[in-house]
Amino acid sequence: MDGRGHLRFSVPGRRLAVGVASTLVGVAVLAGAHGAPARSVGLRPPVVPSFAPVAATDLAVYRTAATACPGLPWTVLAAIGEVESSHGQLDRVSSAGAVGPMQFLPSTWAAYSTDGDADGIVQVDDPADATATAVRYLCANGGGTRSQLATAIWNYNHSWPYVTRVLSLSAAMGAR
Repeated sequence: MDGRGHLRFSVPGRRLAVGVASTLVGVAVLAGAHGAPARSVGLRPPVVPSFAPVAATDLAVYRTAATACPGLPWTVLAAIGEVESSHGQLDRVSSAGAVGPMQFLPSTWAAYSTDGDADGIVQVDDPADATATAVRYLCANGGGTRSQLATAIWNYNHSWPYVTRVLSLSAAMGAR
């Protein structure tokens, strides 16, 4: 955290600053590559993002799964769960072919799938398995390191607005 209350994330060619106040959450993606000046990208004044209530069972899954990647906040998992499927409430296949509560592409699921509830069956639609797989994927991409968290989330979904939304929701969930 710098002196202005911003978390700084290092991303090749970009800087991500996350500002958190007691009741306001603001996230700014600053683009500055190869010596170009950094600039704000499409942000409005900070607001507290809204999110669906998270069931106690889902909270337990997020909190337990996060322990497999020291440094990865459980709130990032909860934010991804919110963005991707409203914590499993939206059962859909994305336009890219991603499935399950954490929305995995079949190739990513094949490479990282994990039996999160130790029942001997690994299923993309099982919240414990999907969340444990998300942890494994995020951790493999540096998600347990604060300076690489934004990059890990970007690898999860190649969209800076997605990263901004996940980090905003994560900060808001951690503040309540």
